[in-house]
Amino acid sequence: MGSRNSQRRHAKAVHRKKVLAERRRVRVAGAKGALAQDVRRARTAPFHSCLVQRGLFENGFGTVALTRKTGAHTFALAAFLVDAFCLGVKDALFRELDEAEMESFLDTFEATAPFQAVDPSYARKLLRDAVAYARSLGLEPHADYAAVESLFGDIDADACEDEFQFGFEGKPLYVPGPTESPTQIRRRFDLLSRRLGADGFEFRDFAEALDALDEDEDEDEDEDEDEDVDIEEDEDIEEDEDIDVEGAYDPAVAPDPERWLALDEQERTDLVLDYHRRAGITLPNEKIHAVMHATVENQIAMGDELPVCRTVERLMAEGLDRHEAVHAVASVLTARLFDALNDPEAKVFPTDAYSAAVERLTAESWRRDFRDEDEEEEEDEE
Repeated sequence: MGSRNSQRRHAKAVHRKKVLAERRRVRVAGAKGALAQDVRRARTAPFHSCLVQRGLFENGFGTVALTRKTGAHTFALAAFLVDAFCLGVKDALFRELDEAEMESFLDTFEATAPFQAVDPSYARKLLRDAVAYARSLGLEPHADYAAVESLFGDIDADACEDEFQFGFEGKPLYVPGPTESPTQIRRRFDLLSRRLGADGFEFRDFAEALDALDEDEDEDEDEDEDEDVDIEEDEDIEEDEDIDVEGAYDPAVAPDPERWLALDEQERTDLVLDYHRRAGITLPNEKIHAVMHATVENQIAMGDELPVCRTVERLMAEGLDRHEAVHAVASVLTARLFDALNDPEAKVFPTDAYSAAVERLTAESWRRDFRDEDEEEEEDEE
């Protein structure tokens, strides 16, 4: 009797899984159909803008965005997250937004790297070639890519004569993003291994890849410098550095809020870059790091508008120095930003959720969740 009941339960479980799978298939198909219909309706609207994030091929990833003006104050927006090193188009989304929502949405992307305007044929060819490269590795683009890409309408990719170089140093470089699950990572790694062999591609985690990119930048800068600097030139350099100290940024000291906010975004980012270079601090991707660092300083300077200023003060009271406290908040900002970019329902950056996460942040939780693994290994060895 017990064996028969067990068989019945198993049969019911199998049937239930089949029913749920079919419901899920119908729901997904319906959603894709609605998406394709929305894009088809919007693709005849007048072209408005086409943007690509700077440094896409240097950093390995970036966003391509196309907008069409669908009304007096409304827009259709297509955005694509491109992995130029391996995966092609990792994400694709379509939104219908008003002007303020669109600006806020694009600002969210610009927190990692600024956009530059490009000809839409350039963007369409970039996407087409990125997908072709990934498919040559056995990797398909995001499921919504084809539907969302049709917002380009009759724009001709072949009108662009630019050629794009994918991969990193002649090989695919697979860098799992912070939102990829262990199962996704393992499947992609196994697929690349079977298709290309163990030596046919490179694999690095996110932090390792950014470190390697910065090392390449440092090597390029070293090649441009004269190694045989005489004593007189050294004295000139020291004098220049002394002159630059006044007004230079130092994360150990809070900048004057009014003066800081009076600077434009590029000036703030340049100040942060300059500090880290002068201090000889090795970074992940220094440009992205500087943008996130400067963004946190912006939020501190805004005072009580966000909980960032008082959180930094609390973290310092818990034992972090001010530079570490800024990094701790930046780690939360980065995590929320990636969540927003990969949430198909998100229209704007989740400020309330971010503020709540910042208020929950402690020195202990930052050390536990975000501290550099290399530092932990060093402590273990000691």
